[in-house]
Amino acid sequence: MSATQVVFIPALLCDEALYADVIARLGDAIAAHVLLSPKPNMADSVADILARAPAKFALVGTSYGGTLALEVALAAPGRVTALWIMGANPGAPDPNGPDLPAALAATPDGVIDMLAGLVVHKDATEAAATFKAMAHRVGGAAGAAQATALGARADALPKLAALHIPALILWGQDDALVPVAVGRALADALPHAHFHVLPHCGHLPTLEQPAEAADLFADFLHDEHEHGNEHAH
Repeated sequence: MSATQVVFIPALLCDEALYADVIARLGDAIAAHVLLSPKPNMADSVADILARAPAKFALVGTSYGGTLALEVALAAPGRVTALWIMGANPGAPDPNGPDLPAALAATPDGVIDMLAGLVVHKDATEAAATFKAMAHRVGGAAGAAQATALGARADALPKLAALHIPALILWGQDDALVPVAVGRALADALPHAHFHVLPHCGHLPTLEQPAEAADLFADFLHDEHEHGNEHAH
């Protein structure tokens, strides 16, 4: 069986380290492409990622990266073979939410410290340290661009019924930023979604529980491959 082409889009202020353990565990089963495109306009990032992605690919996204992944799938449903989404809010942004772009531009270190305390389970100190290291590598300017795109997004929920792509929706039970109920609504909006909740996990499952996350994705890809073969005969 040839390796599945998989595009991974990291969360806000995250880079390839978000997925490194999962990619290592999946090994030869996948050919991984971690693509960052921190542009202040979501449509520009969609175009950029599609220009760099393989012809056909499974698509993985976390948080901001998951919202971007849904937009990529909506823009090119014929190219995306499967979706794995974590911690992403597909709905419209909260108009009363914090001005994250301005804060990241002005005081990136303070925002990164604050987010490090929110993005992972309170006991996941190693994951929090990894997040901080990623955030400092990505930097406040790129993070502000990502937050700007996220803050200007349209509500994608009504459009998701058109995505007849198999989807794995994975959520941390203790996600402090995007509650499990949002994940359930996302799974309900997608016609072919499998919904899983990881206990003792926060906003970044691949960082906090890479073994469990990798196993779920491997099983999901295997099942979809089997179903694909059934449909082909």
